[in-house]
Amino acid sequence: MKLSTLLNPKLVRCGVKSPAKDEALAELVELLVSAEPGLSKAEVLAALAEREKQGPFSMGKGIAFPHARTEKVKDFTIVLGIAPAGVDFKAADGVRVRIIILFVIPKKHSNLYLQTLAAFLNFFTVDPNTQRVLEAKSGDEVIAAIDAASAKPREASLAPINGPVVVTPTTTLARAIEMLAAAKAEALPVVDADGNLVGELSAASLLQLGVREHLLSLATPTAFSGSGSIDQAIRQRGDTTLESLQVISPNGFPTVQEDEPSLEVAIRLAGAGRPAYVLRGRKLVGSLGPTELLRRFSARER
Repeated sequence: MKLSTLLNPKLVRCGVKSPAKDEALAELVELLVSAEPGLSKAEVLAALAEREKQGPFSMGKGIAFPHARTEKVKDFTIVLGIAPAGVDFKAADGVRVRIIILFVIPKKHSNLYLQTLAAFLNFFTVDPNTQRVLEAKSGDEVIAAIDAASAKPREASLAPINGPVVVTPTTTLARAIEMLAAAKAEALPVVDADGNLVGELSAASLLQLGVREHLLSLATPTAFSGSGSIDQAIRQRGDTTLESLQVISPNGFPTVQEDEPSLEVAIRLAGAGRPAYVLRGRKLVGSLGPTELLRRFSARER
């Protein structure tokens, strides 16, 4: 993820003046409202206050990530502020915050927010990166500093990665059920002829299909032979392709890119609570779960 592409130099303030948290946030919100006329300063500040009840904005090391959710903005928006004298965010490590990254998020961009937060956390784990941003004198200089640092070689790929069992849109229902059972999995990735991830087939979606077909058989007795039980209803469809049955979910499952830094991947997996599909662009190259990632961290420490 290229962080510089998410930043607008007009939404960067290199001289946040107030040493108090609320006033400093108000400065950044004023900057945002000037660029988003339909947005209410009071509404954003209220959303920030409500979110802060769930936990502090500062994650230590002099950086804070306040965020507010509102449908009054069309796109995920970032306002970045630099406070040379520091702002008291009551951080757990006691360090005054000098870099404030304010996120304003419509619901549809929740995943992008998590990815961006992880990318910023990874970026600021490198002290020279933090220093370059603090030394910038304008929005353009801040973005240039982030762009230059992000262009440097990053952490090695996640590979080798577990190779998942896959199905295709043309796989028959009967074969897909066999593969799910053999893999002892709750879901299988669906790939196209080029190996690109196009969706997921879950056991839950197949059960929903069975229930749907069973109810249909009860409504129209001639549609199926036999007693019309759920298993028989599914067997009647055994030779039908997954694509025809419309049981492939095109979203709702976690993905990571194979070249993402481990910190970003760890945050994504922690939030997902299940293994993620690992991609090279759109191409599926494997899967990775929280347990496997922890095992890798442990191996590095030995």
